[in-house]
Amino acid sequence: MNLFQVEDLKYTATIICIICFFSSCSQIQNKSKIKAETKSDKYKSYLSELHVRGQFNGNALIIENGEIVFQGTFGIGNFDPIDSLRLNSIFRLGSVSKQFTAMGIMILKDKGKLSLEQDIRKFIPELPYKGITIRHLLNHTSGLPDYSMLMNEHWKIDLAYDNPERFIAGNEDIIQMLSTHQPPVHFKPGEKWEYSNTGYNLLATIISRTSETPFDEYLREHIFLPTKMHNTSVYKYTPSYDKQMPNRVFGFGTKFNGVDNFSTDVHYLNGAYGEGGIYSTLEDLMKWDRILYTEVLVSKQTLEETFSPGILNNGEETDYGFGWFIEILPNGKKVVKHMGGWDGFLTNIYREIEEKNCIITLTNNNSRYFNIDSGLIDILHNKPPKFPKIFIADEIGEKIHLEGITAAMNYYEKLKLERPDEYIFNEFELNFLGYELLGDSKVDESIAIFKLNLEEYPNSANVYDSYGDALLVKGDTINALKNFKKVKTIDSTFSDIKNKIKILEEIK
Repeated sequence: MNLFQVEDLKYTATIICIICFFSSCSQIQNKSKIKAETKSDKYKSYLSELHVRGQFNGNALIIENGEIVFQGTFGIGNFDPIDSLRLNSIFRLGSVSKQFTAMGIMILKDKGKLSLEQDIRKFIPELPYKGITIRHLLNHTSGLPDYSMLMNEHWKIDLAYDNPERFIAGNEDIIQMLSTHQPPVHFKPGEKWEYSNTGYNLLATIISRTSETPFDEYLREHIFLPTKMHNTSVYKYTPSYDKQMPNRVFGFGTKFNGVDNFSTDVHYLNGAYGEGGIYSTLEDLMKWDRILYTEVLVSKQTLEETFSPGILNNGEETDYGFGWFIEILPNGKKVVKHMGGWDGFLTNIYREIEEKNCIITLTNNNSRYFNIDSGLIDILHNKPPKFPKIFIADEIGEKIHLEGITAAMNYYEKLKLERPDEYIFNEFELNFLGYELLGDSKVDESIAIFKLNLEEYPNSANVYDSYGDALLVKGDTINALKNFKKVKTIDSTFSDIKNKIKILEEIK
């Protein structure tokens, strides 16, 4: 072999090495790209399947290690007229609002405007409750009863449901109700943990009175503007389209037949703030997640306190901090999270704060939703996602709509026998379905469902009461009375049962 042949061989070998090197790099890059796409596709595939099953209508965003790996929209923002969701759609947050209320309090604390150990009557002296502190409200350990049922008893309820825009209730109305009727606390402050919307409603009032600024303006100035959450607000509710918030979506439900939608957006308590009332977007909640790793709003020490469990009088820890549920994973890492639900909306924020992972889901139709975020958490941890169970009323309701009551009853027995782990079977599901059918004037179908419910749960007073109601609509007063008497035998304190029996006996 001469010198030129040797040099040619060296040149050829060098070229081959260069080609192999770049080919190897390209393969590594492609593998990396495929891996990233596969993870993103898993999120998309899971949520798409939920949407097809009727279990997800909304937006979702997933952050891993501080980086967005998926965001997407599935479904509609309103059904009348139909309007598709967009990434910048604005959703009602429900109880996810509580973490913003808590932050408002912590900002005031950092500025020396209040102390968490102060009695709430210093700020709301018209309240009759002694010994409750701001910390008790933050930790849900105040013992205060939830205001929503109390307002149903004491507000102009008939007028409110007929005209919720005119008779909408707000924070001052709730304080007046507590002051006037003085419902008793459920336990002494700090003795137990009990989730209380009342506590966070009062916290909003404490913020506005301490700062001498309306609650919505205070949060805008001290939280939403510093974090550049420009599409987030404490929304002054309006029931129709609002040109000031064109990207707002509306809450709605879907009937068990899987076809007909109905509005759930309007409620006379939509004017109550602190425990709810905030609207936001995926992007803004991502900014919120990011800002909580900084000291832009409050000190590091205050943030740590926010994410620390409350402590009861006996020294036991709760699983709730200030506006956040707290969970320690098996690997010892901390999770802070919260879910919110109101008027058809179901929202969730889940943060693995040490890994900088975050899952945000915003939905505006919660008719069929149940534990939809657990599958996303599975994917986050590189596990096959578990799909939530399906409510049996949805499955049977669709069957009635498509094939009639006889086919639906047969299908119920088949599913219960062959696929019991895939569905949620309970008396309340069948009860809801029965009353919906009754409301749609499908009386015979309703009676069949209530009778099935009675056979499935013969020891429940509720099922006999419902069956009696349907028989009464049918005109069968004799058997309706028999069922109402059965209710009384099982539970003599059952709501309004004595009056129902009295009326029918007088007819006889």
